[in-house]
Amino acid sequence: MWYSIISEFQKNNENVLDLKIELHLTFYVMNLLKEHYTFSIKDGNLVIKDKSDKEIDKNSFFYWYSFTRFQELIKEEETIFKEFNILKDKILPAIEKIRLPELKDTDDEETKKKKVDKINSNNQKITKLQDHVKSEADIINHKINTLRNFRSMYSNIDSLERFLKNIQIILENE
Repeated sequence: MWYSIISEFQKNNENVLDLKIELHLTFYVMNLLKEHYTFSIKDGNLVIKDKSDKEIDKNSFFYWYSFTRFQELIKEEETIFKEFNILKDKILPAIEKIRLPELKDTDDEETKKKKVDKINSNNQKITKLQDHVKSEADIINHKINTLRNFRSMYSNIDSLERFLKNIQIILENE
């Protein structure tokens, strides 16, 4: 869920963002949270509303951000790991089952040629399976790192308070 939100935003965002710049990071996170919370300004104050359009206070938002969102990210990471391990558990035994014929001195030329062809064919199969596991591992690592990075953003009350102040700055200047 969160990974799809993050990748969708990254794909559709037309702004150039440098996440080392605080307002850029705030803009990024604020947009990732759009499905859960909306932010607005009323009488000069920041208003936070949940997806049922109910106004919530900063403490409730901080609790959700620190616990609920965090747990959702952890569960998503675990799911990604499990899916990869299932794939790995299917492919690795398949690789081990691929037998390479043994060349013997007593084999005639035709038999040797057939065995060499079989060895080459099986090595290609093994390589394809190993490459598939490696490419999936790279994808999984990217997803996990993306989720971990998001999980660690604004990890304490002070940084989240700064985040909320930055949202107000963004909204006031849009």
